Amino acid sequence: MIDVNEFPADAPPQHIAALLAGAFDALRAELNARTLPGLRPSHYRVMSLIPGGGLRLSELAERAAITRAGIGQFMKYLENLGYVALRPDPSDNRAKIVRLTPSGTSAVELSTAIIAETETRWEAALGAGRYRELRRSLQEIGRLAPPPAA
Repeated sequence: MIDVNEFPADAPPQHIAALLAGAFDALRAELNARTLPGLRPSHYRVMSLIPGGGLRLSELAERAAITRAGIGQFMKYLENLGYVALRPDPSDNRAKIVRLTPSGTSAVELSTAIIAETETRWEAALGAGRYRELRRSLQEIGRLAPPPAA
């Protein structure tokens, strides 16, 4: 994790990506310290995209912005740990439906609670107004379209 106090006062300011990475590293450390073995923040993020009735792997790949091959490997890993179940799609046996198992649902609930607790601490540290502004600013930035490719 990046500690801004490690840098001398006359050091050039860190770019925004480093600051965002530092905040994410703090959250990742919190999740890693308090969550289930074998799971990383990316696993929780992708599992949180799976609705109660499940969905096709191809749809999950699109939602998660991961290739179909990548999501297949990702889900096989989670299936081996018992967090998801992969079954043939009854309407098309070539496709797979992924569903959370009870363990997967519990893992998503745990990560959601840890993130909420972390956000509460961050809000207490920054104050409600500054924290609300931070969230609003990050949401705005997230909606900005990337520049066209050169």
